[in-house]
Amino acid sequence: EDDDDDDEEEEKGEGEGGEQPARMSLMALLDMQWGGSGKEGLEAEEEEEEEDEEEEEEVAEDEGEGGGDGMLYVCCVCMVRHKGAAFIPCGHTFCRLCSRELWVSRGNCPLCNGYILEILDIF
Repeated sequence: EDDDDDDEEEEKGEGEGGEQPARMSLMALLDMQWGGSGKEGLEAEEEEEEEDEEEEEEVAEDEGEGGGDGMLYVCCVCMVRHKGAAFIPCGHTFCRLCSRELWVSRGNCPLCNGYILEILDIF
């Protein structure tokens, strides 16, 4: 019976050897995929992402209501103004005017139905 246990352990060991890359940390996997080394690579990527976001915002402003990726920054209530000007307690963002109207008329978030107790104007 001990021989059977050894065979099972060997089979498990072989299976684990094949799964080793899947057990790698997410940060190590991302580092391997995109190259770079440690924090410096991540900071450079974050800076590139910020630059890309700024460019997308500028393009959305140039196109008016925007199209494609620019739609991510449009208030989902009015579909005209840029969202992100006001936070409500649940964390969703809308344009300042729509957030005020929602607070007065409905009193709750149209996305998650959470209560709007106050509004934080960002800028």
